[in-house]
Amino acid sequence: MDLNQPTGKGSVLIAMPALLSPGAKVLSVTDNAPDGGNTYKQIPGATSSCANKSVDIWYCENCKPGVTELKFHLSGQPKGSINAFLEVSDMALSSVVDGSGAHVSDGTATSGGLEVGPSITTTAKDFIIARYFPTVPLPTGVRPAAWTYTTSYVYVLNAPLGTYQPTLTGGSAGGSFCIGMAAFKTGTSIAVPQPSHNQN
Repeated sequence: MDLNQPTGKGSVLIAMPALLSPGAKVLSVTDNAPDGGNTYKQIPGATSSCANKSVDIWYCENCKPGVTELKFHLSGQPKGSINAFLEVSDMALSSVVDGSGAHVSDGTATSGGLEVGPSITTTAKDFIIARYFPTVPLPTGVRPAAWTYTTSYVYVLNAPLGTYQPTLTGGSAGGSFCIGMAAFKTGTSIAVPQPSHNQN
């Protein structure tokens, strides 16, 4: 997976693969940081699956700069993957993950096309992200208003401690979906996502 531009020093890098084959798994994630690759960890509790597909969240904290490529090392013989990536700056430099992740597997959208995600409770001011994989047509938005929508994931910036649950809107009635979610602690300043690095 090629990135649009090199990553910065000390950021949190979040890799979110969606595998398109049943039974396939991500074994590890590596990158090409010039000073030696960063170490990526899987978020416990954030893996989900639906319609023989799976989504996952991996991250590195206080990352070395200059990353322009990620590699996803997979088990089995996967048919392919759809990967998303986000760089977030001004985050905690250690122990950045706030608790465990959360997920919904084999979810079913309501008759109104709503896809109700998992809930997660935070203990600090956090950056919260939820990676999703729906059936066609894609959802077109998210609620409540604190969440920001993209076509691969939704997120909340600088969320005060509390409980958060996204609901995707505009999806297919009765469609299958899965969502994995994680929360990351911000640093002393305000977390800033780097959207120029997003990749699908």
